[in-house]
Amino acid sequence: MANYKDIVGTSVRNNAGALTSAKDGELFYDSTNLDFIYRHQNVTSAGAWRTGGNLNTAKQQMGQTGSESSALAFGGETSGAAAVATNELYNGATWTEVGDLNVAKYRQAGAGSDGTSALSFGGSLVNNSISQTNESWNGSTWTEVGDLNSGNHDIAGGAGVSNTSALCFGGDPGDSATNESWNGSSWTEVGDLNTGRGDLVGVGTATSALANGGWTGSVSGLNESWNGTSWTEVADLNTARQQASAGGESNTSAVIYAGYTATARTGITETWNGTSFTETGDMSTARAYGQGGAGTTTSALAFGGEDPSARTAATEEFTGAGADIGAWATGGDLNRSRYNNSGVAQSSSAALAFGGNYPPGDNYAEETELYNGTSWTELNDMNTARETLAGAGTTTSALASAGNLGGGAGTKQKVVESWNGTSWTEVGDLNTARKTTGDAGADNTSSLVFAGDNIDNPRPMDLTELWNGSSWTEVGDLNTARIVVSGTGTATAALCAGGYDFNPNITTKTELWNGSSWTEV
Repeated sequence: MANYKDIVGTSVRNNAGALTSAKDGELFYDSTNLDFIYRHQNVTSAGAWRTGGNLNTAKQQMGQTGSESSALAFGGETSGAAAVATNELYNGATWTEVGDLNVAKYRQAGAGSDGTSALSFGGSLVNNSISQTNESWNGSTWTEVGDLNSGNHDIAGGAGVSNTSALCFGGDPGDSATNESWNGSSWTEVGDLNTGRGDLVGVGTATSALANGGWTGSVSGLNESWNGTSWTEVADLNTARQQASAGGESNTSAVIYAGYTATARTGITETWNGTSFTETGDMSTARAYGQGGAGTTTSALAFGGEDPSARTAATEEFTGAGADIGAWATGGDLNRSRYNNSGVAQSSSAALAFGGNYPPGDNYAEETELYNGTSWTELNDMNTARETLAGAGTTTSALASAGNLGGGAGTKQKVVESWNGTSWTEVGDLNTARKTTGDAGADNTSSLVFAGDNIDNPRPMDLTELWNGSSWTEVGDLNTARIVVSGTGTATAALCAGGYDFNPNITTKTELWNGSSWTEV
């Protein structure tokens, strides 16, 4: 009989007590407690939703595709039943309007795994006529390419990872079962769905897809699996729905969320493991008519659609079961050792570090470095080197505000610089110079700076200033003046926590900003 070493290739490690350096999946023997220990990964047991950045325009029945950190929302219908051609790109934190579709439409399907390569096909035009048009996105513009063979793809399901490989199936009118495959230049009719329907959602690739839910005369929970040749009916959704959204990699891994049941909009979320659906954490707000979806079973995105009251611009981000919790892992080192620096980030794979102080002595840094999840790359320097500065925004749209220069008490700064993803530009100064301040903001056009140490009086400040993209305005003061606070949020919904208030106290006080005033909580 083979022993552990023969099977695994290494012997079991012996250790007196817990082995803190054990890796996930490692078996060791605790000689103190006379027990074998297996290190399990600390992961979430169920999926959960969190709030993301709002679309610039609230709309429903748009084309959706991409990932949680790079998604597209194109076309759709705004209030007043107006079809639009607008297109927005998500970077993991905020939406930016980019190149419009050539044809305004809504109720279309989409395909693509990120915001650089996508398709928009089918749908309804401004006059409600059904469209066969197909447009290809290359990361900057849309180009009309080969049309669908059938015009009955209004609210069809779509699947595919790029603008060269996609699938379009089902649709209205007539509860179509038609299925077409795109090879980068033309559509070809392939194996039909077993059950024709519209208002369904699709997920996966052109060779491994799912068709979920829809309308067959009543709201359906039907689920069909595509293997590249034919469709097979598999286990139904737990909650039948139409006009849902979805994310996923293939016909064995998907997440279905939102939609309209027989009676109401829903936020129920279900994950598919290739055999059955399991209900997991619900969305914060029930919605339908989003059309499509974006992401994977562990990292999905829901945006737009219609909540119970109106069309919405809200975005929610999904983290699936199995995600790491409560654990840190070593990442790549900065190129410049530093402290008292600032930075912004939208994820663990997209971060920006700038400014700071590096030893020996007082050496003020102007270096800017970008993190990609593995390593840091030096980019263009700041115009003014400084430490204890504030930072707000994202890796492509940030502000660097205030800070300190000089030894001893130093020289507090009013200087503000704006980052566009490539370089820094000096913009409007703060009204009051300061260091060790708090900050909040979504991008370089909207920011809030609060608290800090004043140039005229080295004591904590309660002053709050608001940036509108061109100038700073003093707004409502904090209830408690302090320095070295923690700040987070946006210019209209921020949090200020902790700090030093010179009473003398290191404080636990927390205040919330509602866009006009601070409230202690």
